[in-house]
Amino acid sequence: MRSSVFLRRALAALALLLGTLVPVTGARAEVWLIASQDNFPPYNYTLKGKRTGLDAEIVDTVLKRIGALPVHQAVNWLEVVESLEKDKIDLAFQFVARPDRFEKFHMIGPVRTGETVLMARADSDITFDTLEDLKGVPIGYIQGFSYTPEFDAAEYLEKVPASGELSNIRRLVMGRVDLVIGDLHTLTYFADQEAKLAKVKILPKTLGLIPRYFAIPKSRAEKARRFQAAFEEIRSDGTLDEIITRWRTKQP
Repeated sequence: MRSSVFLRRALAALALLLGTLVPVTGARAEVWLIASQDNFPPYNYTLKGKRTGLDAEIVDTVLKRIGALPVHQAVNWLEVVESLEKDKIDLAFQFVARPDRFEKFHMIGPVRTGETVLMARADSDITFDTLEDLKGVPIGYIQGFSYTPEFDAAEYLEKVPASGELSNIRRLVMGRVDLVIGDLHTLTYFADQEAKLAKVKILPKTLGLIPRYFAIPKSRAEKARRFQAAFEEIRSDGTLDEIITRWRTKQP
């Protein structure tokens, strides 16, 4: 059911875009179908009807170098992964590196490094040296996400699934979980937007600095080659660093 919904959204967006394209030398521009999580600021989100964010801008910049136009589809994370696995899209982002993903997809990157942290209530006295110190502590996480190899494999932890960071932060403030795990900038962004930044804090111990990647289906090797080459261009000429620095300076 989710696949058919995704496909209908994609076809509608594609038809709208193709209808507005001006033919160049008798041919329409190449279009790539891109999937990303619907609301994951500052990396990808929708503002005034347009997909934006740090990673979204990187994707658009690379495709511009290729001479292709992106059609972005904003869906939940499980749909992002499903559409990639079923070869329904050209590219998806952003992925934590895992051996199985390198086997199944063309992984392009690393694009940037994400800082995985734990957020607690401001008055919390929780501290830890290792994850084992957190046994019995309810920790909110996003279903389908990968965080760090140690956290993902820690079956002894009390992990409470959620659909998104916003619901996690709300449950944290309400006392339904005692910690939430996530990307430093994303958690801080949502807490600030909800006017709850003063009610929470980031624990000082970082769980990991995790490289993030773009992923392309294995069947689309030629597109992966072209995207990789254009990505290397923007990395070597400083464009990638400029985009990352500009977005990072916007954070609260």
